[in-house]
Order: sequence, then structure tokens, then C-alpha cells
Amino acid sequence: MTRQPRLARPRSRSAALLAAGLLATALPATVACAQTLTPVSAPVTRPQQGTPASQQSAPVNDNERRFREISEYIRTRGELDAATRADLARVAAALDIDLDDASLPRASAVRLLAVRAQAASLLDDGDAMESAFTRLAAVAGSSDAVVLAWARERLAFADFEGAHTLLAGHTFAPNRRIDAEIARAQALTGLSRFQEAQAALNAIPAQRSAQQMTTIALLSKRINLLDDIWNTEIVLMARDMRRNDLPLVEFVTAKGTIVLELFEDDALNTVGNFIEHVERGTYDGTRFHRVLRGFGVQGGDPDTASGGAGGTGTGGWTIPDEPARGERRALLSGRILMAAQPEDATGQKPRANSAGCQFMILLDHAEQLGENHAPFGRVAEGLDTVRRLGPDDAILSARVLRKRDRAYQGIRLEEVPTGDYTMPRRPGTATRALETRINPPMPVTPPPQPTPMQATPVDPVDISPVPIPRQP
Repeated sequence: MTRQPRLARPRSRSAALLAAGLLATALPATVACAQTLTPVSAPVTRPQQGTPASQQSAPVNDNERRFREISEYIRTRGELDAATRADLARVAAALDIDLDDASLPRASAVRLLAVRAQAASLLDDGDAMESAFTRLAAVAGSSDAVVLAWARERLAFADFEGAHTLLAGHTFAPNRRIDAEIARAQALTGLSRFQEAQAALNAIPAQRSAQQMTTIALLSKRINLLDDIWNTEIVLMARDMRRNDLPLVEFVTAKGTIVLELFEDDALNTVGNFIEHVERGTYDGTRFHRVLRGFGVQGGDPDTASGGAGGTGTGGWTIPDEPARGERRALLSGRILMAAQPEDATGQKPRANSAGCQFMILLDHAEQLGENHAPFGRVAEGLDTVRRLGPDDAILSARVLRKRDRAYQGIRLEEVPTGDYTMPRRPGTATRALETRINPPMPVTPPPQPTPMQATPVDPVDISPVPIPRQP
């Protein structure tokens, strides 16, 4: 059934709240709180473009060649294991040495900087990725290809503001405009600016490839779904801000400070359990041991404070699952939820009553998780800090900044299940290629060892990226 455009919802209440500053810390000032979205116009198909992988230029040197071998191995296996990660890190370090050579020809520098950016992306090293693209833009110029590739990598790291800034500040040639507008709509969606995201899709020229048509249709459907969720959620957010007494917890990390606001009115027992762990010192010194690039970061396992790999710690007890009280809070970017064990080997659902002390902070909207997970708080300050966290980063200290005048303690269960807390995970995905874990659970066969190669003449400037795996 074709979805009809909705009539504009009354905005007077939301506008008044926004004007009063009640939503200032949660809602972008430029966003209409209640939005009307217009469907994308009918497309005209054009042939798919692209360069076959078999036509890739010869590698500049051994390090680029080795990167291609590792990249192909990861793509084929669908997993980035510890041994391959270490091998990739060695290649990245060798590329840095190559790029520090002042005599390196410009064409070679362009090629190797593109490879270095992709290696950083696979290693979840956002700082190195930014550095490589900054140098690439300086050497090769801010071409359409460079800016679009850079923006897409920022999107992969859930840096939606950074991606939007890049795209908005560049004028693309007609043949790149469609891909650029799709990327801009994705960035605006991540920023909860759904009306602007739909407008970006509506402005796309009708001459689209089949792949672009599919991407636009799926993104438009997601925007409409998130718009419905958002317009329900802002009412609850306004309620929270009027009360202005929800508990606040502060995490201090080497990357910066994170302040969490906890939804006590919607998840009383979960919030009580979380604050109890904070006040007991459970989280002090623990690492963010599980990082899913662009999706979420998981931490809170007390085993990691003493050097453990992390993943199985409960903090001493588990708590019962908590039914929703009224409207279920939305799984939006910056929301915090309890980690859980999978129900079975398929990992499609979390095991009931398995939440303990581990938690995950979402980096992107995760509406596809459905009702299997419920957020119990949000990042009030420091979401950019959360995006920069890696598996070596720890909670240096955790403390309660504010709470209501009552005792905070969760209902405990006598049975403490054993297992790895790998939920939530990105739905519809069996791979762990973009997931950072210390000590992965399965042995692996290493990729083929490098073989010496003869010097190869450098081709003309080519910044086409080497294909690397992308998680759906």
C-alpha cells in the first residue's frame, strides 16, 4: 500500500517548548519537531557505472600490495581477527614510513594516502583516517572523489555532523551529485533532521542507477519510520526536561567526559541497578571492550579492570527484564541500553533476564532492534567523546552527579547465567568484520604471507579506493 503524505501535525506546543529552551540540549534548533515528509518522485533508470576490480592499477609497492591481500582476506572471511588486525596495523605503520619520505612522488603519495585511509578505517582508527584524508585533500585537491569518500568514511564512524559539513561545503559535478545527495540525506538522518533528509532525496535528479534507486527507496522508508518515532519521543523528552530531576552519571575517560541522563520514570529497576553499580565502583577502571564501528560501544565488564578480555562479567548478579512503562523509549543515537547474552547460537534475540552490569551506548539510530532492547538513558554530554572511544579506552572514574531522594538498588535474580554478552548486535549481520574485540573467540587461518615484488612503474594519479568489506 502506498504511503500517503501526512498532514502537518500541530506544532504550537513543540515550538513553544523549543522557544523556552526546554528542548535545547536534546533537539537541533533548526529541526521542525513535527514533520511532514514528501515521497521521492518517480525515477528514471540509468546504467550502473563502476570499474571492475580486475581493472585495478598495479600496486605502488609491497605495502599497498599487502593491504590488498589482507583486504581481500577480510572480505572473503567476513571477519577481522586478532592476527589479521595485527598484520594490518603493521602495514599501516609501514605506510606511515612511506608517506614520511619527502622524495615520494606525488602520484605515489596520492595512491598510498588513499590506502592508508582505508587501513585506518578497518582498524577503527578515526584519527588516522582523518589525518590521511586531510593529507590526501592537500596533495590531490578536494576533488569530488576525495570529498565523497571522506564523507562516507565519516558516516561509517557515525560522524554525521562531520560528513554533512564536508558535503555541504563542496560543489559536486552532475555525475557525482546523486551519490553526494544520498550521503547528505544519510548524514541528516543521523542528525535527526528528517525533513531535511527527505528534501535532499526529493531533490535528486531523476536519472538514477538501479543501485541508487534501491538505496533511495530504503533510506526514504527509514526516514519516514524514524520521523514517526521521533515525533512520539520528543513528547517524552519534553516531559523529562520539565521535571529536570532525572539522575545524572558522569564517566571520565582519557578521550573526555561523558554525562548520562537516566530514564528513571521509564526504567525504574534498570536505573536502580545501574546507579548501584556506579556507587559500588563496579565501573571504575573498566574498558570499552567491544566497539562496533558506527553502531555502538560496549563497556562495564568488571573483568576488564584487571586485564581480562571482557564480555562475560555480570558484576555479581543479573536483573529481570523490565516491561515498558507507557510509551517505549526510542532507540536513537546516544541512547544507553543494557547488554545481554544471546538466546541461542543464531544471536537473533537476547536471552531473557540476562542483563547484569554491562551496557552499550548507541552511535546511530537502531530502530531495527525492535522491542528486544529498551534504552534506559541517553548521552546528555559527550557524544563526540563516545564516538572516539576504542577498545583500549577505560572509564577512569564513574560517579553520580544527581539523583532523587530514594535508595537506588535493582531487583536481583538468584540465577546468574554464564556466557558472552554479545547483544545487542547490528541486526541482520552474522559477520564481525567491523567489530573490534580483544581476544576474539575463534582461531583463524592467517592470510597468505607477503611475497617480494619487483618495482612497478606508478600509474597516472588514481584515487579510486581499493574495495573493502562493508557491513550491511
